[in-house]
Amino acid sequence: MKNIFIALLAMLLSVPIYAKDPPIETQVLQINIAVESLQRRVRKLENTQQKQEKTIEDQQAMIKDLLFGANQNPMSSRVIQQGRFQDTLHNKQLGPQMVWIPPGRFEMGSTIGQETEGPVHRVSVTQFAIGRYEVTFAEYDAFADAVGRAKPNDAGWGRGNRPVVNITWYDANAYTQWLSEQTGQKYRLPTEAEWEYAARGGTISEYWWSEEIGVNQASCDGCGSEWDNKTTAPVGSFAANPFDLYDMVGNVGEWTCSDYENKYAGKEQVCILDNKEAERISIRSGNAFDLPVSVRSASRFWWMPGGSFESVGLRVVREYTD
Repeated sequence: MKNIFIALLAMLLSVPIYAKDPPIETQVLQINIAVESLQRRVRKLENTQQKQEKTIEDQQAMIKDLLFGANQNPMSSRVIQQGRFQDTLHNKQLGPQMVWIPPGRFEMGSTIGQETEGPVHRVSVTQFAIGRYEVTFAEYDAFADAVGRAKPNDAGWGRGNRPVVNITWYDANAYTQWLSEQTGQKYRLPTEAEWEYAARGGTISEYWWSEEIGVNQASCDGCGSEWDNKTTAPVGSFAANPFDLYDMVGNVGEWTCSDYENKYAGKEQVCILDNKEAERISIRSGNAFDLPVSVRSASRFWWMPGGSFESVGLRVVREYTD
């Protein structure tokens, strides 16, 4: 509202009031027209905000319904809080924290970024659960120890609750397959559409909190955090989005299961079925070394499945079953 009042003041001051100006009646009319125009703009902004808040409320209610309607076996998983759960592994340890995401429709893509973020199109998403956090070194190292797999380099930033990095797409898929075997549930990487739907959390702005990056809302090159352009941040270092998900903006890029297309044509909504067919894999979220424009909800990149970087990790999805 502050910006609106500033704009109103500027418009009022811009109306000339000199000896040779039009009669006072004309000037008053000009001011009234300017005020009415601004009032219409204020009402439009308020309506947009109310619609957005209603969307978030509806989706959070759907999360509640989804949780209470799901068959959560207390012997195989532990409900932490409304909408959250952790599946139990064979060794009685708990898997990643997961959050149920309600089904819905949203506008995927953007018109202000690169051409590869378009065309903007409406996508329907079925219910699923997604990791509340990026997979950490602690979680991935437990998998590596269990199967005798080499542990990735932490780039000197530390392990524990830092997001795992330096893993290939094949490594990420191996981790999800292990989770599936351990829990009896279907774990995998998210599709591009699922990822963006979850990242937006029911919002329509460039970042889930606003159109601007702000200060200390995430980790990127220009986000205003202590980790910017230096290292990854421990998971959960910033506020969660409306779906209760952390670090959906920056920190580390996240492998998806979708084949990358230069422009959306349908592959963003499906997983690659045969790993041998994978050539370019979509990566979402941006990372701590990217500029703000590259960590928006619609930003997307790609890399070859056999590549690994100190700025790319993963987040897992669990499919919903009746």
